Amino acid sequence: MKKNFSDLDDSYWNFDHPDHDAANAKFLTRHKTAGVYEVAGLTFNCPSGIYQPHEFGSTRFAIRGMFSQLPSPGSRLLELGTGSGAIGIVLAATGLDVTLLDIDPVSVECAKNNALDNGISVSVLQSDLFSAVENQKYDVIFFNIPLLDKPIEEPLEIISCDFGGELFSRFLTEAPDYLLPGGKVCVVVGNIGNRESMLKALENYEDKIVHAEYYALTGAWRWLISAKPLT
Repeated sequence: MKKNFSDLDDSYWNFDHPDHDAANAKFLTRHKTAGVYEVAGLTFNCPSGIYQPHEFGSTRFAIRGMFSQLPSPGSRLLELGTGSGAIGIVLAATGLDVTLLDIDPVSVECAKNNALDNGISVSVLQSDLFSAVENQKYDVIFFNIPLLDKPIEEPLEIISCDFGGELFSRFLTEAPDYLLPGGKVCVVVGNIGNRESMLKALENYEDKIVHAEYYALTGAWRWLISAKPLT
């Protein structure tokens, strides 16, 4: 695996699912029902309509990768698009000062309840990207961003689609204003996303791939990128 996202050649982008539309429909159907999940020894109760920590979802991929990127206990970590809160709550259990954000009020309430039920202290706020944390700064900003380069055609697809990489670009444009000196962003991306827009958004960062997984049945890649703004 290449060390930098920009070094990935065309072979990494040959995503070929035999029935991509059916797979997306199955993904959405799975999230239209409530579920209870165990992640890293903690329990997460999830209502329908939010991103849930399924066994093969990006939540568990992100947790596997983020354990290699944790700053020292007490450091400040911000998670955007928290969904069930699983990632941020698991990371908070290591001793970090964690704030969770989501634009969806149902996700915000879910994450609050899951933190309380697991006895983990976090702050959870409703926010469109960084709108709820103006003037705050963090050591690490994490975003398990929607991966699929597809227009949103039904409300639930907000959890899976980032058409044209617009959200990814907004995130990386705004993030430096919320980083402490030496801070970094960590973001999950995949080869079902918009390669051109992601590369452009990362031009102002020094990035490296810190965790990667390949799924041979579909040719799908997931990457966890750690990136620091260029000075």
